[in-house]
Amino acid sequence: MTALSPRAILAFAAAAALAGCSEGESRMQKGFEDGFKTQFVEKFDSSCRTAAEGAGAPADLVAEVCKCAADELVKKYSASELMSLSPETAEPVMKSCAAKSGLPI
Repeated sequence: MTALSPRAILAFAAAAALAGCSEGESRMQKGFEDGFKTQFVEKFDSSCRTAAEGAGAPADLVAEVCKCAADELVKKYSASELMSLSPETAEPVMKSCAAKSGLPI
């Protein structure tokens, strides 16, 4: 899982500074949140699958658990919280998704 690039953060900051009104800033913030969360889901899912399949977990269950966890994390945390998400914070969500998929915890 990787953080948003410094270039993207600077572009967002510049656009927000130029927006000039709270409505524009609000739309920009929502756009940033949505875009970041979409990227997060893709990267988390990919990293999760690679790690789990590398450890010998069945690919079909790995796909289900990783997608579930990514989706739950973006529902629960803001973009700024996701940027600094620790494995310890993600672990309960991963365990919950594994249990939903019938994997022993």
